[in-house]
Amino acid sequence: MVNFVRTISTAVSWNRQACHVIRLQRFRDTFKVLACWSGEVTKEQSLAELIALGVKSVDASDQEFIVASGDTTGWGTAEVQLPALSKPEIKSALHFELRKQTPIPPEKLRWGYRILENSDKGIRVRLFYIKEEEWGRWCSALKGLSHVDVILPAQLALDPLFEDVDCFFPDETEQAGYACRRVNDKRLIVREPTPPELTPEKAFPPFASFQPGPLGDKTPAEQMDFIPALMAAAYGLTRNSNQDQATLIPPPDALKAHRYIASKMIAAGLLIFTCVTLMLGMARNLQARAAHLRKIDAEIGKVHAELKALQANQGGNTEKEFVTVLEQELRDHVQSMPSFPEVLLELTNLIEAPTWASSRMEWNAGQVSLQLQSPQRDLELPGKLEESPVLGDVRELSSSYNQGNYLARYTMNARYDTPEEKVEFEQRRAKRQEQEQLRKQQEAAEAKQKAAEAKAAEEAEQQDGEETAAEEMEQE
Repeated sequence: MVNFVRTISTAVSWNRQACHVIRLQRFRDTFKVLACWSGEVTKEQSLAELIALGVKSVDASDQEFIVASGDTTGWGTAEVQLPALSKPEIKSALHFELRKQTPIPPEKLRWGYRILENSDKGIRVRLFYIKEEEWGRWCSALKGLSHVDVILPAQLALDPLFEDVDCFFPDETEQAGYACRRVNDKRLIVREPTPPELTPEKAFPPFASFQPGPLGDKTPAEQMDFIPALMAAAYGLTRNSNQDQATLIPPPDALKAHRYIASKMIAAGLLIFTCVTLMLGMARNLQARAAHLRKIDAEIGKVHAELKALQANQGGNTEKEFVTVLEQELRDHVQSMPSFPEVLLELTNLIEAPTWASSRMEWNAGQVSLQLQSPQRDLELPGKLEESPVLGDVRELSSSYNQGNYLARYTMNARYDTPEEKVEFEQRRAKRQEQEQLRKQQEAAEAKQKAAEAKAAEEAEQQDGEETAAEEMEQE
């Protein structure tokens, strides 16, 4: 499966007589020719100048991916099936295969390869080799360009792109060319005479699906000359062109692409700044840790000195007095409080009818809260609760009157009275009892007086009755 990773690429193909440049775009699963240019080598204009002019004429930018498809002579290829190997092992195996393919010593060759298929069955590799002097001529022809990404004959760019297509690439003589056929799942690239009545569609069947753009204005013979550049430009759009850069012959340093230099420099600067910041932070942390360890060591030394002093004074009067005082303080500060059943019983005794608890009583670590409801308001209830020996800190949080009932919410603490509170409450109860006794005596005196008055009135009435009866008898 072919994966496309860019939308535009430029390709250059040349021979000793002419140069052809194609700028290709992939738009909605369709290849579209954006620009094309061709020129012939003359005495006034060298091939290098011609290639540079062609790339400039199609408006290729400095950031664009460029594929250079070299001359049709001076190179060779072989397709090799290898078992699953690592990259160093693949290079060793291909170096051995290279000796079988050509009598030229390997030191006089430049070679690279493309991985066409990598599966459990093995690795299918296309080997590409070229004479050292021919490679030098190719690089010399490209020296006018700002950069080149891949240098590869167009015939070798097939597979997996257009892997089911048989193609024919004519050479500069137009009498012969390279036929690329699929035979038994392999691509055979052989030199053959040019078939009669060859058209671009027959030589390169995918050409019919391309949008030719300005290439459509050319004659069929001129279109045939653009087929290598067209194939190389389509290859430049695929992911394989990125992957093959690691295994093909690399371009010279002067032709290597230097994209996004500013961004890379900024990224490198940020990386250096981050590393320096991290190192400074680590240094500060180490210094702080060392200072903390020194402080701990000083504290340990101080504790050891105190322990030695305590061991020396162990069993002395000072230590015994300290222990006695400490035990007494612990006893004095023991906190005790009434239990929940005690508090509940006390509230039951203090809250008398018709007052009753209208909501759930809450107990939270000795803090009691409840809501009371009564048809009449008991103003003395908070005082009674406060005077209880097991309750204190009584507060009325809210009060309201609703439908003939008084609602009051109280909060209090379950605790024993302090000695001062006991004295105060005892005096308060004695005073209240005295007032109650005086009230009872006053009520008794008033009742006695009323009884005497009633008796006197009765006696007077009886005397009046007797006098009336006596007068009646006298009259008779």
